[in-house]
Parts: sequence; structure tokens; C-alpha cells
Amino acid sequence: MVFEFLDPQYLKTKLDLIDISLSSLRDGLRGTDARTLTDLYNQLSSIYARLDVALSTRASESTLTGFSAKFPSAIALGDTLSNPTTTIIGGALLGFDGTYWRRVRTDGEGRLKAQLDTIPNPSNLDITLSSLRDALRGADNRTLTDIYNQVGNVVSRLPTSLTTAGNFKIALLEDNVGILKDNKIPNPLGILTNLDVIGTTTNPLATVNLLTPSRQPYLLENINVTTTEGSSSISAPGARIVKIKNKGDVDALIGINGAVPTTNPLKVRPRSIIIFPHKGVTQINYKTATGTTTIDIEYYN
Repeated sequence: MVFEFLDPQYLKTKLDLIDISLSSLRDGLRGTDARTLTDLYNQLSSIYARLDVALSTRASESTLTGFSAKFPSAIALGDTLSNPTTTIIGGALLGFDGTYWRRVRTDGEGRLKAQLDTIPNPSNLDITLSSLRDALRGADNRTLTDIYNQVGNVVSRLPTSLTTAGNFKIALLEDNVGILKDNKIPNPLGILTNLDVIGTTTNPLATVNLLTPSRQPYLLENINVTTTEGSSSISAPGARIVKIKNKGDVDALIGINGAVPTTNPLKVRPRSIIIFPHKGVTQINYKTATGTTTIDIEYYN
């Protein structure tokens, strides 16, 4: 007697292929929306209902070939395409004139051509801009720069009293005609006003002869002034009349015969000039609180 049976190892191999349950297989086939064959059937029925006639009754390829005669032969589009005498397929830029659509024209370089119906010419534009410019600049061809510079010249000749309110004190040299301490007088010349002038303990200002010196002044030009204090020396016997011009845009702080005072220093305002007499200036110190400026110093000894 012979017995025949499956090899258990082979049987196990095949059973191992059944690695999921039937319910997992079902859910996997139906997808996340759990679709069934019924859903597919209903969807196909909906499509079928929209096919109201057989497709074979629609235009066939043979009937469509009749339309080909309605179109001209193919023409390549190009920059110099001539005005077509038959229908072509292409793109055209059209403009509506209120009744018809018309093609927009270009010049030979492909730029759009535009033409106004009327040329605007307002009556008040009766002269050219260049003639208006020349009329405003006048016979001497003046500009705003000329006016600005001239205003600067005028300001440089104005006394400080025109821009500084109030009076100030003047102390004269003890060896002159007398001491006028604490006498308040108007400021007609724009010289020092209640300033702490370093280097002169009692008599910061000197009387000045009415006749100005006939010789040319000494010049120290284009001195760069920064927040770091600098100084310029004047040889003995020192300067009797000093003129300081600030050509920059920030205050120049000045010390006479010593360092710039920490409080109430002499200030030369931007784009302005101060002139003062003294018994003998041998050193002028200068600096700025912030930024930089440029000063010129002129003096007579």
C-alpha cells in the first residue's frame, strides 16, 4: 500500500501567501470611499444616459473632409506678410472704430503707428521753455546759484545784532580811556556777546582805531574743523582784528588764546562770518560739537 500526501513544507509555503484577511482584501479593493461594483455600474449608466444618439450618426471623417475646401492653403506667417486676399488663420491686433474692427498698423520696424485726431495746443503755452528760461535769467544770465551766492555775500556783511536779540556787555582795556563794566549798549557791530573768552582774564576786547589797516590781512584758509580740537598760532604781537568765516553746515566753536570753553563758547554759525577786535590774539582754537566744517581765518596785527 502506498500513501501519497502533500509535503507539509510546500503547503506552508502556499499558505504563507495568504497574509491578509478577506475583509482587508475587500476594503483594500473598495478604496477609501468604499466603492462597489454597483457604484461603477451607476456611473456608467449616467454616462450612457448622456449619449442621446449613437456615435455613428455623428459626423464622420468623410463628412469633415468637406470643410477643408473652406480654408486656404497654409501660409507661413512672417514680418513682411502681404495683405491677404483670402482667409488665413493667424493672429491680428485689431482696434474698434465704433462700427468696424480694423487692423492696427505699424511702421517698417514693427512699431505701432498712432495718430491723434487733433493736435492739442493750449493757448497759454505761447512761448517755448527755453525762451521762458532766458527771460527769467535776464541779460546777465543769472541763475539761482548766483542769487544764493549773492545772498551769502550780503549776510556776511550784516552785523550779528540783526539776528541776535538783546544787548551785550563790553569791557575795554584798563589802560584806555576807562573801564565800562556792566554797561549795556546796543550791538551795532556784531562783535562778541557775553562769551567766555579763554586766555584773557579781565579785558577780552580792545578798543579799535576807526581807521582800518591799509595793508592786506593774513589769511589761514580752508581749515578743516572736527570734533577733535585743533589750533592755529599767530606770531607776536598777535592779531588786533580777527575775522572768522564758517563755510560749512555746523557750528564752529572757538577758543581765543586757549582751549575752546566747555560752556558758552564763541560760535561761528554755518555760512556766516564774525569779526572782533582784541588786544592780542596769539592762538585760535576750534572744534565742532558734531560733524565737520571748514573755516577761514583773516587777521590784522
